[in-house]
Amino acid sequence: MKQLIAATISTFIKAYAGRPGIVTRWGDPIVGFCDAKSSALRELKHSVSPDHLLPEDLLADANVVVAYFLPFTRDLAETNRSGTIASFAWARAYAETNALFAELNDQLAELIRSRGGTAAVPGAAAGFAGESLMSRWSHRHFAVLAGLGTFGVNNMLITKAGCCGRVSSFAARIPVEPDMPLSGELCLYKQSGGCGKCFARCPSGALSAEGFDRRRCFAVCMENAALYPGCDVCGKCVVGVPCSFRR
Repeated sequence: MKQLIAATISTFIKAYAGRPGIVTRWGDPIVGFCDAKSSALRELKHSVSPDHLLPEDLLADANVVVAYFLPFTRDLAETNRSGTIASFAWARAYAETNALFAELNDQLAELIRSRGGTAAVPGAAAGFAGESLMSRWSHRHFAVLAGLGTFGVNNMLITKAGCCGRVSSFAARIPVEPDMPLSGELCLYKQSGGCGKCFARCPSGALSAEGFDRRRCFAVCMENAALYPGCDVCGKCVVGVPCSFRR
């Protein structure tokens, strides 16, 4: 089942990229399976937000959360390196990836049901909370628990294919063994205090050695959304850094 899900994701992405009007290109996906019953997952109520949803809130009999990372291409990253405003290509990639996720997750859920399992995709209720500026269903946290990577000091997921990309996830009950989280840090700054290049990449100073100012970061995203409606993005801290495309 793991191989089938991974192959379905790869096949779908290639076909989606070939559709008329789709410009964004993605690299090979990385897929992991988080244990829906793990004690570490229960801690999301404390480490992320008290109202963070758990897998059973989506699917009562869930045994895993399927998480996958789609890397962006180097060409796309290059468009977003200069200036303080996100590039048009970066904003377009955000919108096209969101549309891809919505369709792909529904297809994966249907595939799982056709094989006798159950699945539930997080909907609007699991989205971004405006007051706390935190997600009620953190795809990145589930990805970390699924062994896809670890958090960089920029709060982005660093995988074996880097941090320049997007993550999605959904709850399922399927006959698979969950994957284990990685045991070591992939972020050089967290390892030894070295690197820290993402600090300099942040156009607003929201990200620095002193910490992360969530609201200042959000303000930059809103500036970009005013230019690119529906695309509250930035992405400067994941391009032009050593971990953009490798661990």
